[in-house]
Amino acid sequence: MKAARIIEPTKIEVVEAKKPEAEAGQILVQTTTAALCGSDMPFFLREQPMAYPFEPGFPGHECIGVVAQTRCEEYAEGDRVLALPARRRGFAEYFISTPASTVKLPAGDIGDKLVLAQPLGTIIHACRKLFQPLLHPPRGGDEPLDVGSWKLPGVNVAIIGQGSIGLLFTAMMKLMEADSIIGVDLLDYRLDIAMKMGTTQVINASNSNSAEMMSEITGGAMANLVIEAVGKESTINDCFTLARRGGTVLAFGIPEKSVYKIGFTRFFRAQLKLLTSEGPEVQVEFPPALELVASGGIDVSQIISHRMSLDDVQEAFDMTVERKDGVVKILLGF
Repeated sequence: MKAARIIEPTKIEVVEAKKPEAEAGQILVQTTTAALCGSDMPFFLREQPMAYPFEPGFPGHECIGVVAQTRCEEYAEGDRVLALPARRRGFAEYFISTPASTVKLPAGDIGDKLVLAQPLGTIIHACRKLFQPLLHPPRGGDEPLDVGSWKLPGVNVAIIGQGSIGLLFTAMMKLMEADSIIGVDLLDYRLDIAMKMGTTQVINASNSNSAEMMSEITGGAMANLVIEAVGKESTINDCFTLARRGGTVLAFGIPEKSVYKIGFTRFFRAQLKLLTSEGPEVQVEFPPALELVASGGIDVSQIISHRMSLDDVQEAFDMTVERKDGVVKILLGF
């Protein structure tokens, strides 16, 4: 089978790899679409203490496909699924997954946009922490998540970073009827998309003081909730300057390093709350994400900037890193 393999920093190529076989309790998925994620880039750029070359398919994890082989009762061959690849081997024609990491796609020919339900599921996971405990997710006869009931009336939200994750957060905040949604980014073209996705105002942090602009926009009230969707020390500290006294900071961007220096005096004296989030609970949060994408409840078409082939994976990674050609989210077809 074909698979993409990062062989050295900033170099990824398509290689021939051994097709995996499903073992007991597993499924083999034939990939139809995989998406590049910001969390893939550190592996491409050598920002991780790992030895090259990586395993074929790594670190792909946003994938939809068709069950090609099954060794479990929950899925049959031919089922169309959204699945998390075992060991993040999703940039390949086939990958292994498990029933716990897989959900069936809605009926109908909805297209490749359903792959965006994977990152949206992680965002629902984060938003869920704002509204209900995560200790006991719905199981058995319990009702599924009622995402539509989550509302933020009268709340000012700031979202730092308007890449694909920040834009999905923007759409979620609009769905949740936040009073104002302020998108912050360095790139005008992404801020233009943010306005289409639901921001009420935008701030270009490359040519303005974000805290001063936030104060002006909110009449000095600042933000009840600040979402960090970048993963940098500097933007975490920016969050503290945008939040009002007693506000909440949601750290979502994958950290660029293991230890951050933070402005603790501001954090302490403003009595801020810091919330972190990573990953989804697949069986709980992927189904509502799929429903939102399939129904158009969240329109992801503005986020998908490019569709390319697996054979073009080097170009796709280069474009993402260099922010070329208005790139936001690249889908790879198989």
